[in-house]
Amino acid sequence: MSQELAHYLHQLALEGDRESQGAFTVDYSKALEKLSARLFSDQSCYLLKIVQAAFHSEAPEVDVRTHRDRLEVHFTSKVFTSQQMHGLAQMLLEPLGSEAERGTSHLLRGIHAARALSALSVGWAVRDQEGGVGHLFQGDDLQSQSLPARPGPGAECVFSLRAGPGLGRRAGASWAAEQKALSGRCMLSPAPVRWDTRLLNPGVPRLSSTCLLDRIFLSQRPANQLLALPHLTEIKAVVYDLGTGYKDHYSYGDTLLHQWRSYRPRNHHNLFDAATTPEFQMVESDFIQEVFGIPKGTYAVNHGVIRPGRLEGNNNGYQILYIHEPERYTQTPFLTRQGRFGKNFAFCAQAWLRCPAQPQGPSQLYLLHDGVLLDPLEIELGLAGVKAFVADPLAKTDLSGLTPIRDERVKDIERWLREEAARAKKELRKALLWADKYGFNQAWVEYVFQAHNLARDD
Repeated sequence: MSQELAHYLHQLALEGDRESQGAFTVDYSKALEKLSARLFSDQSCYLLKIVQAAFHSEAPEVDVRTHRDRLEVHFTSKVFTSQQMHGLAQMLLEPLGSEAERGTSHLLRGIHAARALSALSVGWAVRDQEGGVGHLFQGDDLQSQSLPARPGPGAECVFSLRAGPGLGRRAGASWAAEQKALSGRCMLSPAPVRWDTRLLNPGVPRLSSTCLLDRIFLSQRPANQLLALPHLTEIKAVVYDLGTGYKDHYSYGDTLLHQWRSYRPRNHHNLFDAATTPEFQMVESDFIQEVFGIPKGTYAVNHGVIRPGRLEGNNNGYQILYIHEPERYTQTPFLTRQGRFGKNFAFCAQAWLRCPAQPQGPSQLYLLHDGVLLDPLEIELGLAGVKAFVADPLAKTDLSGLTPIRDERVKDIERWLREEAARAKKELRKALLWADKYGFNQAWVEYVFQAHNLARDD
């Protein structure tokens, strides 16, 4: 069990006799010269790098556990090996260039960033069928010790950090900064991230105001290459468009227009593999259906009280919206709770555009790399204040692995998003023609048109 590794690191950090292969003094100034200052501008970066290392090494989940004096990250790797990690001392002395294996590169950067915090100790232990090794950093000292092998596939891995003065903590202080960073940066990670057993993902990215448009691009690619979406019952909409045109079911919602799309390659920027256009049949039922359960093989989109002004259908004041054949598109490999519908698999997406009704600040692009959302890039999309989330491992980053580089790949993504935003503007214009039916007054509509230049085609 990985808890055994954590216990070993904890015991090694305490004062007393140590059985060890030897002590090494690690002068890592050369390696630090190659690192971006980004890693040292935010004390939570070390944790993000360890999470990236876990996901790039094909860990099925990441489990963060906190104690009064230390934080631990537990995961099982399909790539890291005990034999490889025996050479950690030498790896930490080597330059960290882009040619390094990315999972190991994330790990080394995470260890460097953690040590730069002047923590009391930083530990790293790995065990697999071939054996095991544990390392403990205290200042410039590195203690290493061999560990017994473990049965089963993969390698158990544990990263441990004991708080010290450099983190501004006393014994018993919280790990709020790390938890906040992990909750925000991993809310769309395609595998579970847990904090003291509590699942942190998936989540709904917040906007500055009511959401005008949710435009989600579904995919049939493997889940580890995509964004994991929250259940769509958490993203309630007034009007739905699932690829077959507008569906006004007179539901309550925070989003005016909720769309599902797929993507097709264009001649000038072949971004993603071709995919079929979503065409889901949306079925409506009432609370009686909920008592007996929605039909098997379907997925609930929305449920609740019908908003005033309903003109058609069985007006009993309550409805459930659900679709058939959700397995046509990739779903998350892990279950999350969907309210009163129990635990279900959610959808995955290549991209997700969220447009606020009242924009604040420029539009931003968030790229997902190895389970972590990178620093945002300002982009121009025609619609204002958009938050665009895209899973794209081909985009390049600086040496920190957390800041994207605005290269041709990013420009292609921006171009593609701009085309999609232009289409969305036309569809928003149509939806807003019925604004009074949805409870929006004319002054609000005029503000939205002006704020997003909806009267002008791009």
